[in-house]
Amino acid sequence: TKLPEPAFLDHVPIRFGMAEPMHYHVPLLLSPFGYSTYRGS
Repeated sequence: TKLPEPAFLDHVPIRFGMAEPMHYHVPLLLSPFGYSTYRGS
């Protein structure tokens, strides 16, 4: 499938805060038509 030019999403900002100094996993799932993120384990 040909993607449109220019791209619909050219930047995907992900902002999150950390309340405590610990190890975090923030997965970023990408596809040609969208994205999703969540707080991992």
